[in-house]
Amino acid sequence: MVSYRQLLSTVESVLMGPEALPHERAELMHILGECLPDFKKFLEYPGPRAADRTQVLSKEVRLPNSPPTILDDQDVQIALKLSDDLNLNEVDSVSLLVAAHQEWGLLGREPLEILRLSAGLWFAERRALITTLYTLLRAVVLDEGHENDLVADIHSYLEELFTSGLRQRLITIIKELNREEPAGSGGPQADRYVLDSRGALVQRYNVAQRERLGLSQCLVLSLLIVRIKSQEAKDILSLLKDCAADANDFQSIVKVQIAYTVLFGLVIPLVSDALSGPQDTSVSVIASDNAFRREFQGTVMATVNDVTVEGFMDIVRLAWAVFMMFTSDGSFAVVTSSGSQASDAMNIRLCLERACVKNAFKFILVRVLRTAAFQNDDEDMVYMYNAYLHKMLTSFLSHSIGREKVKELKERAMNALRSYSVDKTYDSMSDDVRAQQQAIEAHSQPFICVLELLTEVYQKEPKLTEGNEALWNFVHFAGEDHTSYQTLVAFLNMLTALASSEEGAKKVFQLLQSKAIRSVGWHTLFNSLNVYEQKFKQCLQNPRALLPDVQEGDARALVAYLRVLQKVMETGNLMERTQWFPDIEPLFKLLPYESVPPYLKGALRNAISTFVEVSPALRDTIWSLLEQYDLPVVVGPTMIGSSSQEVSSQVYDMRYELNEVEARREEYPSTLSYLKLLNVLIEKETDVSDRGRRFVGIFRFVRDQVFWPFSQRAYADSVEKWQLVVACLRHFEMMLAMYDICEEDVQNSVDQFPQLETVPSSSVGRAAQVPVIELMKMERVQSISL
Repeated sequence: MVSYRQLLSTVESVLMGPEALPHERAELMHILGECLPDFKKFLEYPGPRAADRTQVLSKEVRLPNSPPTILDDQDVQIALKLSDDLNLNEVDSVSLLVAAHQEWGLLGREPLEILRLSAGLWFAERRALITTLYTLLRAVVLDEGHENDLVADIHSYLEELFTSGLRQRLITIIKELNREEPAGSGGPQADRYVLDSRGALVQRYNVAQRERLGLSQCLVLSLLIVRIKSQEAKDILSLLKDCAADANDFQSIVKVQIAYTVLFGLVIPLVSDALSGPQDTSVSVIASDNAFRREFQGTVMATVNDVTVEGFMDIVRLAWAVFMMFTSDGSFAVVTSSGSQASDAMNIRLCLERACVKNAFKFILVRVLRTAAFQNDDEDMVYMYNAYLHKMLTSFLSHSIGREKVKELKERAMNALRSYSVDKTYDSMSDDVRAQQQAIEAHSQPFICVLELLTEVYQKEPKLTEGNEALWNFVHFAGEDHTSYQTLVAFLNMLTALASSEEGAKKVFQLLQSKAIRSVGWHTLFNSLNVYEQKFKQCLQNPRALLPDVQEGDARALVAYLRVLQKVMETGNLMERTQWFPDIEPLFKLLPYESVPPYLKGALRNAISTFVEVSPALRDTIWSLLEQYDLPVVVGPTMIGSSSQEVSSQVYDMRYELNEVEARREEYPSTLSYLKLLNVLIEKETDVSDRGRRFVGIFRFVRDQVFWPFSQRAYADSVEKWQLVVACLRHFEMMLAMYDICEEDVQNSVDQFPQLETVPSSSVGRAAQVPVIELMKMERVQSISL
């Protein structure tokens, strides 16, 4: 028998290495032919037998194609323990023990170590067979650029396997491995640990869960080789319920992966068969099985008490509704609890209503797509999952029943959220009123979550938007008649995701430029900025008047608009985008005002930074507008060490906004955007004749106000903390490069400041007089000390 590890090595050398030679491909198919019986009896081993146990106890065992093997008492005990722990035949346990001796050289080792090394070898062989099957499936399904003849041969080989029942075997093993028994994750008397190929001690339970994940991935890929059968669909649904119940353990990333992988094991075949259409019954097996459709409808609609399992079932209900939309011919009916006959359309609506009431869109967002398990899964598998979510959603949105349902969800959301403003008395409501308000807001979530789900999918895979007319038709519908900033923000965030490709950026720009959607367009963005500026100017004419606050709804909507603009300018065609926004001055007009939230200023500067690379002339215009509008940088006392000095006059400048506004909120979007914008502008500077001296004021602000005290500040988001540090260091790096240090500069600096490391706060005035290189050296000393 061929070692499974040897089999895996041969398969990987051909399918994962450079282009295989003809004799290597022939060798691959030959070894696969030899292992065909092993795949057909996948991970199926003979169990214990009384006669074989007696033979082992006699201490003389006859192994296949080998002379009699003589055992000592320790060997007998270990072999029988392996048989009990792994549900292995006793003679096979002796073979495993002999193989472990050959692999590891077990002489002189403790019995427990020998036991664990032998068990580890057994699991390594199992894992090699699972990985071999997975690699073969990937070569066919995920199209890794292999020769067509080789792919066709492997496809035929896999087709034979799954036609002969391998898929049913995979489902059975996934269930068995989750049971606390010798054939599963280990019985109560089994040793809990094994030693892997590196000699590391690992829990057998974790090894079993990794096997389940590999088998689940093979199961999903197999559904794109041979179409799902009726019994298999029912078995996978049952398996999903079991795996979903395990996914309640949020600490186990592997269990979450297994649950959503099995979920896609239903979503993918249902969507794939749906797209085949009702006329092509030769392609879809389950589409023409009326008995299965009746039974599956009843099973899908049954309520499950477990919240997590019910959440996964809601996604299945959505996929099942899409399947029925495109395969139903009106020939079957389901008996409801009242005894009446329900039409296909009624069944579809029942599924959709259950899925939407429970908000299946939010569940798949929160419990699948945004989990650490999904974010760190294999890239090709994630692409496949997103591709079928895309197909499911576009099918849902393109069908008349789906469009009707989305229209209903939108109307509910608009009725529940009527105002752009936020109710500031929410915290002071009574419990009953608060509960009622929460219920109203929850009523509006399904439509918002539809938009967020589309955002998540197309943000990851922007190419899926190309040629997607159903999606763009939905965009026009979803953009109309927003009465709430929450729905508007969700819609604009979706546009940001759709603009992640060059073609998408062009479509989004034209959509907002053409005024095809009432009240949503570039004109709304720029008009709103101008209106607020006029309000602020009028207030400034009255010395006693206070600047009006920017309403939170308006601020959030403006931020969402600015993100769309930023993405459009980042990904749009370089030649076309030079003509898109001829007047960007409104983007600067709100920067100097204290009542503008820092996060809105951050979004404004981030949008402005995308115009820097458009042309040198526009870059000069941006410098000019920044000097005209943006907050000044008033250089006050330095903040060296732990001491600092307050400025006697409170000027609302960048320093004040950083230390008095953002620091209190523990959020620094305005300062971070300011640094990024300046860095982009300075990086594009070609005139370095003054060796950067014109930026010394900006540098001192970055050094003294942002970088020096960064470790003493509080941060609501630790990521933002290090983004600030990186922006500061990038600024210092560019200033050093611009200064173009030479030996003479270094010598002059040493002569001026022989004791650079101990600069007291009282020497601020002196430090202001030294060349820029001196300031750089002070910063480098401090950064090294950190």
